[in-house]
Amino acid sequence: MNKEDYFFLGCISRKHGYKGNVNIKLETPAKYKELAHILIELKGALVPFFISSFHLKNKNIALVKFEDVNSEQDAQALVGKKVYLPLKFLDEKEQNKLAKLIDFEVIDAKHGYIGKVTNILDNTAQELFQINNGEKEFLIPIIEEFIQKIEGNTIYLETPEGLIELYL
Repeated sequence: MNKEDYFFLGCISRKHGYKGNVNIKLETPAKYKELAHILIELKGALVPFFISSFHLKNKNIALVKFEDVNSEQDAQALVGKKVYLPLKFLDEKEQNKLAKLIDFEVIDAKHGYIGKVTNILDNTAQELFQINNGEKEFLIPIIEEFIQKIEGNTIYLETPEGLIELYL
């Protein structure tokens, strides 16, 4: 199997229970309907693992039961392994929503203009705006409660007390 035909979905973060279930920390938006198998990188090769059950616990974590993984020991052997899917399962629509916010100006309710979005970091537990104003760089969690509105090419935030101060 050629890695170019697949995309990185995430990593198996931990075992779940004692019947072989695992949690996968999802890093890339994907379409999960009709998902029959996942590819796990073992010793440099992508190996298909067929899915018995797949349940999204939240936006970033999936609870998965694989066929032929039936014990804590089997599940523990997969912890830390990288997971891939065929490119047809990549959810480009969802992935591109946040990317469209790059180069938007950011104004905080208390501090005023803080800079422009230079990147969206989605390889962490929480998606982050990476904001730069030439002198300082800010990492602000992308949380609905922080975003007052998006108007034109400007994002208006109301961040919690102390968050902006961390960077000043």
